[in-house]
Amino acid sequence: MQATAKRLALACAAALIAAAPALAQSHDGDWTGVLKVPSGQELRLVLHVATGKDGTTAVLDSVDQDSTIPASAYKADGDKADMVFLGIGGELEGAYAPDGKTFTGTWKQGIELPVTLTRTAAAPAKP
Repeated sequence: MQATAKRLALACAAALIAAAPALAQSHDGDWTGVLKVPSGQELRLVLHVATGKDGTTAVLDSVDQDSTIPASAYKADGDKADMVFLGIGGELEGAYAPDGKTFTGTWKQGIELPVTLTRTAAAPAKP
């Protein structure tokens, strides 16, 4: 009986260790994508997410508009995130994929537009 309890405890510990990277997965990094506006124009976006001692911050670059907009607020609940950009009256809300490779959501700025951002190793340079 005691050997069974030890094996069960070791199995539980191994499962927790294996799950730890997924539980501690950070959304920090650069996320790129294209926002397709109703006029047919496509705007390249880069979202920079960083977590520090004061919490998580986000900055959105609209590469084609040569514009950088810091988020006024960043709120996350698990894989769901909501970013408010008061300076331009915009909001980005959605969810990070469980594999940590994409963020799928909606850009709201007078109208609602779907957007998918993909994690990238480094943000593309501005033109």
